[in-house]
Amino acid sequence: WYVTGFCDGEAAFTYSRAGGTIGLYFSIRQRDDNRQIIEEIQEYFQYIGTIYRGRETNPAKSSGLKKPGLYYRVTKINELKAVVEHFDKYPLQSKKNSEVYRIWREMVIYKLDNYRSINYEKLKALAEKLTHLHA
Repeated sequence: WYVTGFCDGEAAFTYSRAGGTIGLYFSIRQRDDNRQIIEEIQEYFQYIGTIYRGRETNPAKSSGLKKPGLYYRVTKINELKAVVEHFDKYPLQSKKNSEVYRIWREMVIYKLDNYRSINYEKLKALAEKLTHLHA
């Protein structure tokens, strides 16, 4: 439940478009001084995904992320299955994140089940729903 609670406030369930494909991502961004938390979450997920250092950015007024941050990102579809299994067992509690997760999960499961014959129009339609929830 700790992982779910942390992710309810800090994780992103999102995607990117490159050419005609849609890549799915589970990610957490934290300040460098929270490295231990990120490493423990990666360990919890059996070391899937990658932790990498982001570059320094100009912070928004409400953001405390002035210094380079750390990213934990899971992108491989077979590894995203473990993320889905976790959140199916320990559901997110916030309304927005649970709705975002539900659509993102549908995209992951669709890609897992149809990896040889993906209908990208179906994925694009789901991506549009996800985009509206992020807005």
